[in-house]
Amino acid sequence: MTKLSHSHSALKLYDNCPKNYFHQRVEKSVRDEGNAVTAYGERIHKALEDRLGKGEPLSQEARRYEALCSRLEKLPEDAVLTVEEEMTLNADLEPTGWWDHDAWLRSKLDVLVRHGNKAQVYDWKTGKRRPDFDQLELFALQVFKHYPEIERVKAAFIWLKDMKLDSENYSRDDVPALLEKVLSKVSRIEASLEHDNWPAKPSGLCNWCPCRSFCEYSK
Repeated sequence: MTKLSHSHSALKLYDNCPKNYFHQRVEKSVRDEGNAVTAYGERIHKALEDRLGKGEPLSQEARRYEALCSRLEKLPEDAVLTVEEEMTLNADLEPTGWWDHDAWLRSKLDVLVRHGNKAQVYDWKTGKRRPDFDQLELFALQVFKHYPEIERVKAAFIWLKDMKLDSENYSRDDVPALLEKVLSKVSRIEASLEHDNWPAKPSGLCNWCPCRSFCEYSK
C-alpha cells in the first residue's frame, strides 16, 4: 500500500476534494504550481523569516511589518523565539525528523515563542481573513508532543493585510481531543486509499484546480 505522510495542507486538500488529493499526492500526476498570489505570500513569509531569524532588513514590500517584528522581539530574557520550526511525528506519535523514513505528520511553524511552561505560535497570513482553527489545533498538538514541559499554548493567525489577529488557547488536557480530530481526518484518507475511492467534490475551487484540464466537473 502507498505510504502517505500528512500535514494540515494535505488534510485540507482531501477535505476540499478527494479526487484532487489523489492526483496530487497519491498518483502524483499533477502539481499545483501556484499563482501570483501564492508567490507574493511566499516572498512575505521569507522576508519575515529572515528578519526574525537572521536579523536581516525587511524587503521593500514587507517593510510595513517592521513594527510587528519589533513587538515580537520584546521577550523576557529567558524566552526562546524560533522561526520556521519543523515539527514531525511518526505514526506512533513520537517526534522524528522532517525527512526521516518514518515521518508521518509534518507541521512548520512560522513563529514559536517558548517561555517556561507556556508557548505562543504565530502563523502569518497574507490572504483574506478566513480562520481555519484546525490548523492552530494541529500546531498546538505538535508543540505539546515536541516540548513535554509546555502546559499551555496560545496559537494565532496574524492577518497581515488587515493587521488583525485570531487566536485560541490550548492546554495539555486538550491533547486527546486534538489528536482524535487529526486521526479522524487521516482515517478517511486511509479508507479512500484502501478502497481506491476518490470522489470529486465540486466547489468554487474548481476554477483554480490543477486537475481542471481533465476533470469532468471543471468543464
